Amino acid sequence: MESKILTFLNMDFDVFMVVVCVVMTVLLITIFFLLLDYLKIRKRYMEFMTGESGKSLEYTIYKRFREIDELKVNQKDNDDQIAIIYNKVRRSYSKIGMYRYDAFNIENSLSGGTMSFVLTLLNSANDGFMINTIHNRAGCHVYMKEIKNGTCDLALAEEEVISLNMALEYEDENIEK
Repeated sequence: MESKILTFLNMDFDVFMVVVCVVMTVLLITIFFLLLDYLKIRKRYMEFMTGESGKSLEYTIYKRFREIDELKVNQKDNDDQIAIIYNKVRRSYSKIGMYRYDAFNIENSLSGGTMSFVLTLLNSANDGFMINTIHNRAGCHVYMKEIKNGTCDLALAEEEVISLNMALEYEDENIEK
């Protein structure tokens, strides 16, 4: 008596048994690899849920949120400190112009050589001052002029104009270095 399945598949019983055995072997191998993957995932899950020292996941999350809150507070403090430093830097003298010259430009014993100089110091708003030191063998005279927005209300000597222009151009020349 032949089975309806074997007649439908048009197979002998021996061939059918070999095919069923091969399929069962492939299924068992597949189940074995799936079990290995399941065990790996379960192990990672348990480590994640318990933590390395047995702490709960809830405590770890709470701790991280607390650290984030502390970082936000510290960030606010850092921003305040940076604002203070920025304001101090804006007011500090960061542009420099210095020009040396011979004030009397004569070849006698009164000439001080190129010991005379003009020093200009400006902040980022081009406010500051200029010191002009005129030197000769008999003495030294120092003059100061106030600079507002890159200009001076008093008349400037040629050397003072050179020093002021050097200071005004100082930022462009030296920022990239």
